[in-house]
Amino acid sequence: MEELSLIENIASPKEDWEGIMFSSYDRNGGNDDGFAGTFSKLRLEKGNSVLAECNGPGYISRIWFTHSSLDVDGLLARKKEHIKIYLDDKETPLIDIPLENLFQGTEEGFPNGLVGKGLGGYYCYVPISFNNYCRVEVEGDDVKFYQVNVQMYKGNKKIKTLSQKNLVDTNKLLKDFGEMIHEHMGGNKEALKEFIINVPANEVGSLEIEKDLGIINELNIEVAPNNLESLLKCQLKIYWDDHKSPSVDVPLKMFFTIPNKDNPSLSLFSGYKNGKLYNTLPMPFNKKARIEIISNDQELMLKVGCLIRDQNKETPRVLSTYYNENLPTKNKDKPHLLLDTKGEGHYVGTFLITEGKTHGKHLPVWLEGDEVFEIDGEIKIHGTGTEDYFNCGWYGVEGRLNNSENFPLHGFPEYRMDITGKASAYRWHLLDPIPFKSSIHATIEHGTNNSIEADYRSVAFYYINQ
Repeated sequence: MEELSLIENIASPKEDWEGIMFSSYDRNGGNDDGFAGTFSKLRLEKGNSVLAECNGPGYISRIWFTHSSLDVDGLLARKKEHIKIYLDDKETPLIDIPLENLFQGTEEGFPNGLVGKGLGGYYCYVPISFNNYCRVEVEGDDVKFYQVNVQMYKGNKKIKTLSQKNLVDTNKLLKDFGEMIHEHMGGNKEALKEFIINVPANEVGSLEIEKDLGIINELNIEVAPNNLESLLKCQLKIYWDDHKSPSVDVPLKMFFTIPNKDNPSLSLFSGYKNGKLYNTLPMPFNKKARIEIISNDQELMLKVGCLIRDQNKETPRVLSTYYNENLPTKNKDKPHLLLDTKGEGHYVGTFLITEGKTHGKHLPVWLEGDEVFEIDGEIKIHGTGTEDYFNCGWYGVEGRLNNSENFPLHGFPEYRMDITGKASAYRWHLLDPIPFKSSIHATIEHGTNNSIEADYRSVAFYYINQ
């Protein structure tokens, strides 16, 4: 718990871990991702629906639900059914509370910051550890849409099972962690070292930082407000150590998860606040870092801030990005590619910008597309819809995903629908990273079975061995 509650550990290697997910996705390849409840459980046991079950050590890292129906709020059959979580060989569940209570922020052990609801989704990031077994079930047979992520441990250390005995100490740690997540939205509170960079029109401005075993814990950029739009059009490149190719090479706005100047995001790791773009993903390096900003239309005078600290040892992994765009997604045989790379590392974040022609009552039906993560040649994660991956649900429904909103670990900074619709979203895998040993191939469909044409731009954030 102490390791997980250190935000900077998002950059630490996860070679002893494996990320998997249980969900209500349509096993027949269609779009019945919970609508009929056909695939919304592993099995019925004594009248209860078993949603996830694992043997071995690990922790439950994420639980997500959305409202069970289109026009009525509430979960399951709205009868205050309980969620029951069994750990190890215990016949009595450690967690046995009404499912909706899990997300309220009032239940001991489930504090705000790690749980919540909004934009149609209910989410829980409280890590629930177990040593040899876990089972998640809910009362009754009325499950519709759900996802449960689990981090399985493959190392030699012993995982201590969460219990009533250690629940009090754990509750305080989690409460402090939840508060810290909210406090750190907008960047670090410490003073940053500032640099002035002049970027000529259509040319490159650069900054080089030399430090043995250094780490940048925040990069922010400030520009005159009337030049923000031009700044967002720039290209950003970051080189670590003596690498000839940049590990980060993206449109600058994508690195800060900003769809445009009128729709800034505000999250734990990126966004725009107090006139500054910020990204607080830890950026370790062994000797030096070079940051390049390429302007495409006018000269820019930038104030760049860096929070630079020491590392304890040489880093095996560096922050990397993969940018991809399909304008539009015409290929009905291929989903939009989020990341395809080989090596050892772990996936920590997604930012997606979409735009397309709406259907019916201005609905962005391209968001029906499922995300699929193939890890080391095997599918480990298969989702139930694009807005579900971003912890939301029921797009276009009043009171659900029908507007923009930002949360610490996910959000839709832009959601505007007319004849043409625009939807942009981010998600950070702080407690549910996706490790890979040799390869990762991550995609997201554009509509059911890639049936919809729309403009897609995305950036994947990941750490990989140099």
